Amino acid sequence: MRSILPGILILLAGVLPAQGDTLGVLTRRAVLQLVLDNHPAARQADLRTDMGEALVRSARGGFDPRATVDYDRKDFDDKDYFDLLEAGLEVPTWFGVELYGAYQQTGGQFLDPQNTTPENGLLKAGVSVPIGQGLFIDKRRAELRKSFAYQDMAEAERLELLNQVFYEALADHVEWVAAYKQVIVAREAVDLATMRFQAVRGSFIGGDVPAIDTLEAWLQVQDRQMRRQEAELGFRNASLSLSNHLWDEYLRPLEIARGVVPDTLDLVPPADAPVLDTLLARAMERHPKLLGVAAKVEQLDVDRQLRGEMLKPKLDLKYSLLGNAGAVTGDGADGDVFRGGDQQVGVGFEMPLLLRRERGELSLARLRLSDAELGLERERLRIRNTIGQRDNELATLNGQVELGQSMVSNYRRLLAGENSRFALGESSLFLLNRREVSLLDSRIKLVDLEAKRRKAGYTLDKDAGVLWENVLSELGINP
Repeated sequence: MRSILPGILILLAGVLPAQGDTLGVLTRRAVLQLVLDNHPAARQADLRTDMGEALVRSARGGFDPRATVDYDRKDFDDKDYFDLLEAGLEVPTWFGVELYGAYQQTGGQFLDPQNTTPENGLLKAGVSVPIGQGLFIDKRRAELRKSFAYQDMAEAERLELLNQVFYEALADHVEWVAAYKQVIVAREAVDLATMRFQAVRGSFIGGDVPAIDTLEAWLQVQDRQMRRQEAELGFRNASLSLSNHLWDEYLRPLEIARGVVPDTLDLVPPADAPVLDTLLARAMERHPKLLGVAAKVEQLDVDRQLRGEMLKPKLDLKYSLLGNAGAVTGDGADGDVFRGGDQQVGVGFEMPLLLRRERGELSLARLRLSDAELGLERERLRIRNTIGQRDNELATLNGQVELGQSMVSNYRRLLAGENSRFALGESSLFLLNRREVSLLDSRIKLVDLEAKRRKAGYTLDKDAGVLWENVLSELGINP
């Protein structure tokens, strides 16, 4: 598609082709493919996915193993006060438990006795377990869970952007097709008026009709020519409006070239119109706005759980096995590296007495969560009612299109009867022209109604949040 269409949609002015001078047909599917591939808003939508993945990757970094090295040495007055080295590896886990291992080597004349290590150094292997605060959730786990919710929000925003950009392109495409159909009607009207003028002029030359009839026939030709010019102007402007959505792969704007016309069948609605109940169910389940708000609610719920965890006292247990590093190198140490009696145990406890900050933050988190949940319910109701309104509009337009088609058919019959009367000399050119104008107006109005109906269908899908899915399915892409 990219290799063919940019050759057709080159940077030329969108000039209406003359009759029979058609360069190619630009279908709705081709327009949508160009929009999906190259439109800046569609590319912006793809960035949302990358942003969500980047945030999740960043949050996962909280569980990355950490290598640590701490070295401290003091020399003063020609004395070696102390020389402390500790290098280790810390491994956080999803369950809040932290594993660690370390190597210590110390020395010096004024070394604190508790820092004394064997000559070859001391090995540590242990675990730190939060028994109170942080047992079920901590900041690290909360950030990761919130990043998953943000990823869902980013995906919802991507779908909302696609929904909007597809709708705008389809709405302008409908106007483009309708403008072209109106040009066709206007051209046919000019041709018909021109043929009648030539016939009347021939009759005038033959002495069958007065000269004023030729003037009236010519005035009809001029009136139809003016209508055709207005229709062609509308088509040119519609081409420019549609060109706003067309870009090439290098983000250069494209303009619909001279001779490119739409497929008029694109104005026909699909035969398998969705059932309202099915559409409502799909909207409540997959509407991008609802997905985005639901993801926000999930983030606030994680924050509420974290604030509730802060009410617990901090109670951390540490246990380490100690071993002589010489047992590893074989330098003066006998037996296993870690023996049952060589260990280090620690307990840490901390708790504010009044917990005013913690209780206040928990109350605020609960209020924010309740506010978001109420907003979600309000958004559900708004979407449900909007879908109902759009469905009513579409049903009304379907009925109006049927009436319009019936009126066009009746006006054709009326014109055919007037033609028969005119041929028998029982009618006048004035009445015949009036019948033709009525038919012309009814055909133009029918095109307007068909365009409104088609656009109403797109509006219904957009407000239901499924337009992006329908477009991707039409393009053969699995949503």
